[in-house]
Amino acid sequence: MPESRKEREFRLREQEILDAAAALFEEKGLDNVTVADIAKTTDIGKGTIYKHFVSKDTIMARLSCDFAYEVLDRMAMVDSSQSCQHQMRQLFELSFVSHIESPLKSELCRRCDQEVFYDRLPPEYQQAFDDIEMKYFQMLSGIFAQGVAEGVLPEKPIDELLLGAFATYLGALDMLNNKTFRCFKDSPALTRDKFITNIINFTMTGIFGYSDTPANLSGDSHE
Repeated sequence: MPESRKEREFRLREQEILDAAAALFEEKGLDNVTVADIAKTTDIGKGTIYKHFVSKDTIMARLSCDFAYEVLDRMAMVDSSQSCQHQMRQLFELSFVSHIESPLKSELCRRCDQEVFYDRLPPEYQQAFDDIEMKYFQMLSGIFAQGVAEGVLPEKPIDELLLGAFATYLGALDMLNNKTFRCFKDSPALTRDKFITNIINFTMTGIFGYSDTPANLSGDSHE
């Protein structure tokens, strides 16, 4: 059914609000922008903005969701006929590139990933994030199932195999955001590209060199 004039105007106004919010967030920071600021910039009344988004949080959530789908669309182009390792490396590369190209959206994603932020969102926005997470899970599940079939991954739950990689990935995003490409203050800094290559190589080794060997957290000897 064709989009009506009223629906088109609503959609265009909504996009105007999102574009203005993104520009203000980039200029002033996420915590220094109000709905009143967005209304002033767009010359759209606060009451009208609230018809589209019930809070600033939902504007941030929508920008984050849109970015997540952009990254998913990129990842969907990865050639599924390639090996499991090749696909995983490409996914990591695409994700890092996407976050580097859109630092504001990367920051929004990290903010929206916080449990306290998620918990105060309306149910429909929580569901939107849950749906996105499921799409990523389904994509990774297919690749990991291929890895098991190829004999390069053990038959383990995907969250078990990915936990260390996920933790490494989140830490790497923070380091990229802070432009910190070294471990210690006096260490020579890597270039950004070298840093990403190092992180991906480490993560790939962690996934495909998975081991059930328990950690000796007590510090006692194994002997």
